Order: sequence, then C-alpha cells, then structure tokens
Amino acid sequence: MTKQEAAGVKRPSPREVRRQQRIELSREQMLETAEELFAERGYYGTSLKDVAERCEFSVGSIYSFFDSKDALYLAVLMRRGSGQRAEMDRLAAAGTPAGERLAAMVKAELELRRKYPAWGRLQARMTKIGGLAAADVPEAYQDFHREIVDLLAGVIADGQRAGTIRPGDPPALARLCCALIDGFTLMDPMVGDEPEGLNAEEFLAFVRETFTPR
Repeated sequence: MTKQEAAGVKRPSPREVRRQQRIELSREQMLETAEELFAERGYYGTSLKDVAERCEFSVGSIYSFFDSKDALYLAVLMRRGSGQRAEMDRLAAAGTPAGERLAAMVKAELELRRKYPAWGRLQARMTKIGGLAAADVPEAYQDFHREIVDLLAGVIADGQRAGTIRPGDPPALARLCCALIDGFTLMDPMVGDEPEGLNAEEFLAFVRETFTPR
C-alpha cells in the first residue's frame, strides 16, 4: 500500500493520468506558439486568435487556461524564469572571483537565450526601447528583471571591493550589462534578426574587458 492509499487518498486512474497529460501538453503547446508569435510580432501585433489558429485550437480553449491575453503574455515571459533565477543565484553565490562569476552569469544567460531563441528575442525586445518603466511591461516581469539586476549588481560590488571590477554605481553597471546582453541577443544569428554579429566567445571577452579592466 502506498502512503497516499494509507492516508485515504485515491490514486488517479490511468484514464485521469492520460487526461492530465493531454491538458499539460495543450498548455505547453499554447505557450510555445504564443512565445513564437510574441517574439515575431510583439504584444500588440499578436491576438489570441492568431495563437489559436497557429496551434490549431479554438480561442475558447485558450481561455480555459488563461484569463486574458495579458495573462498569456506574462506566462510566456516568466515560463523560463524559475530556472533562470535559480542558475543566477547559484552562480552569484559561487566562491570564485567576482569577474569570473559575472562572466559565468552572462554566459548562462546567453546559453538560455540560444536554447530558446524565440524567448531570447522577446526578452531582448522587452528592454531595448523605453526601459522597464513602459506601461505595457507586466509588473511581475519588472520585479523579476530587477531581481536579476540586483544579483549582477551584488557581484559587481563584490568585485569593486576586491579591486577587480571597474568603479561605478553597481546597479547602473548591472543595467548596462543587461543592455549589452540584449544588444548581443538581437545581433546573434542563432537568436536575433541580424545575419551577422559577434560570436559568443568574442562577446564574453568584450564583457570581461569592459567590466574587469587590467
């Protein structure tokens, strides 16, 4: 007897398990499709009808998972966030010199955006014009982005105290670092729209030279 059964909790039937799996697959398909469309067309250029048509669902089926286009948009923006934040936390807390930690965090962000190119383009476009104060950027995403900036700023401050990272206001330098990542994302032929650009190793070398001058 399982612990669930001993506690009086019935195990779901195979049919119920299959139903839940279909529901989860449908939700993931909606998110994948919406991610592609928001990256291609932007928030205002994408409708729930567009999403429904591309993933071959009805608009009503989308509303069974998301209350509105805003809710779908936020889910797309945040769906990689927990893994991203956990990795950034881990790298920021590593016992290596600050310059190495900063480079590792930048590299991890680039790798995530290359793994999910539509999401990477969307992330880069969120901040390249107008900044995060724009009214159409969800507040939850603004908070999440500030957490990433704060982690970078903490590493930069550590390096400044050790004399290994250039002087300057840590939050401002962290925002500059994020802007560089966004710019590279839009130039990266594996993620962005431009046919050519710096390769990742050249970009990482540039970041190191910019923030840890000799």
